Amino acid sequence: MDPVLAFLAAIIAVSLMIPKLGPFLSLVVSSIFYGLLVGMGAELMSNVATGMGRIFSSLAIVIFAGAIIAEYLRKTGAIDRIVADLQSLTHRSLLVAGAAGYIVSLPVMCSITAFMILEPVVSCLGQQAGGASKRFLFMTAACSIISFNLIYPSPVMVSLSNDLDVPANQLLARGIPISLILFILAYIIMMRLPAEGSAASECPLPKIGRARAWVPLALPMLLILLGFLGDKARFIGNPSFALLLSALLCLALAWEKIQDIIHIASRRSGVILLDLCGAGAFGYVVAQSGIGEEIYGFGRQMPLLLLPFLVAAILQLAQGSRVVTVVVAAQVLASYPLDGLTLALLISSGAFMFSYISDPYFWLIKSSTGANMGEVVKGYTLPLGVMGLASFAITAIYFLL
Repeated sequence: MDPVLAFLAAIIAVSLMIPKLGPFLSLVVSSIFYGLLVGMGAELMSNVATGMGRIFSSLAIVIFAGAIIAEYLRKTGAIDRIVADLQSLTHRSLLVAGAAGYIVSLPVMCSITAFMILEPVVSCLGQQAGGASKRFLFMTAACSIISFNLIYPSPVMVSLSNDLDVPANQLLARGIPISLILFILAYIIMMRLPAEGSAASECPLPKIGRARAWVPLALPMLLILLGFLGDKARFIGNPSFALLLSALLCLALAWEKIQDIIHIASRRSGVILLDLCGAGAFGYVVAQSGIGEEIYGFGRQMPLLLLPFLVAAILQLAQGSRVVTVVVAAQVLASYPLDGLTLALLISSGAFMFSYISDPYFWLIKSSTGANMGEVVKGYTLPLGVMGLASFAITAIYFLL
């Protein structure tokens, strides 16, 4: 079968299986399904294993360390201190809700985890500001995805850097300005959402010192920035080393809770890694079929910049995970005739699109806010779509200039 048609069939299969089988099994089965459709032989299962191994080797430490940091922030109450400190900088509480999601999403290596640990304190912020907790939670969710999709060393950016061979400093130099523009855009959009009324409640007072709350977040980012100074400093700037060191610091600071933190982090990171390894298998099998040339030929019928964005958007619609989207898209489009930096930003822009019923974040937000489907679409799906289009437009301007 033609690889492009087989790819579309496999994407449909993924979208149909995920609600029942979950991401890992759906992606592995679909990778085998795709390989059989294009006529792969004995090498098929070897390609599946290679794709899973590549993802595990590059992201296992990063994901596990991020899960430890997230659980430390939750169990010690550090998240209350972080939000309180941000609130002391501005009286615009909606900005605080967004900044919290934007900042916390990076060291915990998961936008959904960041939202889960921030939800109680952000809800209090909204109630104190006049009962706008839904809008505040939408803002936190949107901003957690902005940094997760655009700022190295998130799993999205680490995957794009590895698969497209783009230097991390280039991704940071382009990703940070785009993310800040999108942050402002998110604030403008959320300000226009209605503020529902609800009873005010007392928010928990911080019970942890400022240093113990902030150092585990700041340390990995500082080490990664220092790693750009030269070859001798590159080791300490490796995301796996920087995040692992921060995770060990968290365990030392919460020694009395170490077993609980490790247990919960292991369970959470294990689920995430299985899903990403499934994506690695699917993406690698598809890439080994030579589909890149087929897609390039198809792309001759449309503007050069548009196809990578559309491929990522379709993948996001089909299965909902942003990391799965970029892992698969980067491997499928690795031979596409664009420089790696532009291609990476186009793919990450597409990962903002169509976050609807296939996206587990959509249902978490609906459950946490008590919003109906229409409210979640207006407060989450549509704003992310606008930000994806804006990111695409900014990337196109960068490319043309």
